[in-house]
Amino acid sequence: MTGPAHDIDETVGDPRDIAAGWFARQRSGEMTADARAALRAWLEADPVHRIAYLSVRRAWGGAAALRADPQVLEMRQQWSENRPRAFERIAASLAAVALVSATGAVGWRAATGPHPLKDQAYRTAVGEQRAVKLPDGSEVTLNTDSVLRTRTDKDRRLVYLERGQAYFKVAKDKTHPFVVTAAGRTVTALGTAFDVRVGAGRFEVTLVEGKVRVEAPIPAARAGQGAPAVNFQATEMTPGSQLVATAQEPWRVAPANVVVETSWTRDVLIFDNEPLSTVAAELNRYSAKKIVLADSAIGTTPISGTFRPGDVDSFVRTVEAYRLARPGANTAEAVQLRAY
Repeated sequence: MTGPAHDIDETVGDPRDIAAGWFARQRSGEMTADARAALRAWLEADPVHRIAYLSVRRAWGGAAALRADPQVLEMRQQWSENRPRAFERIAASLAAVALVSATGAVGWRAATGPHPLKDQAYRTAVGEQRAVKLPDGSEVTLNTDSVLRTRTDKDRRLVYLERGQAYFKVAKDKTHPFVVTAAGRTVTALGTAFDVRVGAGRFEVTLVEGKVRVEAPIPAARAGQGAPAVNFQATEMTPGSQLVATAQEPWRVAPANVVVETSWTRDVLIFDNEPLSTVAAELNRYSAKKIVLADSAIGTTPISGTFRPGDVDSFVRTVEAYRLARPGANTAEAVQLRAY
């Protein structure tokens, strides 16, 4: 809401940021009667608002001052009479405040906790990458042609990678595990950085730092005789390793070059002695214009180098310059590579 009574927009944004704005306005001594009424209405609208506001006051003035504050005592009395359940939640938060230092950031986070995830969807088109900051502070970078959804849950931070690839830098929160579900498998982390890729019957997890646990049901055909109806496999990964699973084979974990595997997050693609067919398929993920190997024999030709995602024409010029392949028909939709 914006108007002559006050200049704080309480309809959007983080309640903690809004609370800080109200608190600063109140301490300035410029609160009008209309502004005080607007603050009261905002506080009454949601217990989360009250918790955020009291947290800011606690960070500023200390626990003793907060407990003795006449306004706080008045609000506590009113809420205890009219909203006993809301008051119980607020009292629990105030108790948590008393256990931490009074520095703004620390006191604030301890009192309110990290923000839970919401029911939300994030998408990228072919050739697009997108950086997302989740409400809990975690950072996600989506790669080309990807779909990621987050879900509300009181105990966990739930993320679903429906297709594509995402790099996660997880905010630490020991009480709310960060769980990524993709291709029927789950990757659980507390505070770490890792890459997940799913598509074409293949599932990959590359761990950059920290620790993650990967779990999945074992297909009945591989469970073995005497196995229970529901059986699971699980493994804990260490930094510098990559887990690869397909629909036909059990997963395997092996050392990986994380610089190469996550190079896409730096807007480059690095290949080290990879078959031309593999390189072409990877570059095709980022471009509407596709590379087509007109001669299958050149598919095994090894390629090393660094290329820009989506820059098909530059790649074709490079392989031609090194006489690895020559371009054939070239249209807006596709370019052919042929053997010399």
